[in-house]
Amino acid sequence: MKNLVLKNCIINALGILFSRVLGLARDVLIALFLGAGIHSDIFFVALKMPAFFRRIFAEGAFGQSFLPNFTRARKKGAFCLCVLAQFSTIVLLLCLLVSFFSSFFTKIFALGFDAKTLALASPLVAINFWYLLFIFWVSFLGALLNYRQKFFLTSFSAALFNLSIVIAAFFADSTTPHHTLYIFSYATVLSGVAQLVLHLYILRQSPIFKAMRLSLKFKRYKASLKGFYGNFSHGVLGASATQIGSLLDTTIASFLISGSISYLYYANRVFQLPLALFAIALTQVSFPKILKLLKAKTEKDALKFMQKSLAILTLLLLLSTLIGVIFSLEISRLLFERGNFTHEDSILTASVLSAYLLGLLPFGLQKLLSLWLYAKLQQKQAALIAIKALFLSAFLSVGLIFCIEDENLKVLAVALSSSLSAFYLLFASVKAFGFKQFFALISLKFSLLSLLFLSLFGLLLWEGKSWIIGLFVGIFTSITGGFNAAF
Repeated sequence: MKNLVLKNCIINALGILFSRVLGLARDVLIALFLGAGIHSDIFFVALKMPAFFRRIFAEGAFGQSFLPNFTRARKKGAFCLCVLAQFSTIVLLLCLLVSFFSSFFTKIFALGFDAKTLALASPLVAINFWYLLFIFWVSFLGALLNYRQKFFLTSFSAALFNLSIVIAAFFADSTTPHHTLYIFSYATVLSGVAQLVLHLYILRQSPIFKAMRLSLKFKRYKASLKGFYGNFSHGVLGASATQIGSLLDTTIASFLISGSISYLYYANRVFQLPLALFAIALTQVSFPKILKLLKAKTEKDALKFMQKSLAILTLLLLLSTLIGVIFSLEISRLLFERGNFTHEDSILTASVLSAYLLGLLPFGLQKLLSLWLYAKLQQKQAALIAIKALFLSAFLSVGLIFCIEDENLKVLAVALSSSLSAFYLLFASVKAFGFKQFFALISLKFSLLSLLFLSLFGLLLWEGKSWIIGLFVGIFTSITGGFNAAF
């Protein structure tokens, strides 16, 4: 069982890594063609809307409510059909609503946009939002795969979105950024179709699909959803709080200097790499295992599993934080500084990245601890924690913006407030988990050895920074030379 968990974690991480590497290639191209200004801000706002609802309906509240209830369902085929039909209807109506009233919804997500910018952004929001419908179906099918301990496909399929942008770049032109916005938007929707087709093909012969087909054949559509919508509604509060926080960041940044939304986006994309590769990969694999251990009433084994996961995740996230902060400017320059993306943009993006990275450890550990609450169907408590963190982040953002005099640096307040709220999230999650139970998971010997190792590692990185930069610049230049020449 231990080897299976490790194998699944590695497989899931590899799928995420492949997707994130392609994601970085995608962001390099977005920076190349759109830079960090009005056109990139418009595209990121257009992506923000389906991403906001995707986290709620597809990956957030839905996923965390579906699996526990699916595990307990007696008629799994009928249960899946009921959930799929009801949620598909909701998401479809939402897509139609946004398409007809795109200007209104765009204004909500970017209050600082003037009338001209709003007119440019609204049609793109309407196009990009249809990505949500396909990605909901993908997330539903991905949850069924996760139940069967199959993690690679879902983590890998996200690469199709990144790949679609890379392919679309062959038809783009940096001298006509407005035309490029439409090319990237249609590519986004088509990537959702590709991900859906891939999942349907893989699951076509699965037992769960057979159960769904039998339910259709014998017209057994009804299934007990007792407890599901209660857990889902609480999950919506938690997931929406996190996403509203992200929305508020974008809204606040829309009032700052042009390019602020883009600085947050580019920095957050780099920040998400270690978070996804380690924290998300581990939690996705851990959730079904913890559910099954608790269902079998072996809580002691579940806590042992949590202890090992906590130790490994802490070390990996601290290593990532050290590397990211020390090389923040170099990372920004290597990835984005070309085409319409200037050196000044790199400096501001690096500063925002460092501010985000301060919250990497608490964000990652909180994701692991929140699994315990979801596995025990305590979505309401998790939701309250997330809502309090939302208000704290918003309050800190506004307060810090007024404290910073330099207009170019006000965007730092948004990223820094996000990191500070992450520490509250961790504290509240530990409290809900139980302080005594949490500290029992911590090994003093491992903690001291890790601290010594991290101190030496950080010192070596700092002292050998010039040599490391020279080495990676040579490798990266040789790789991206032909890549940039193609565009």
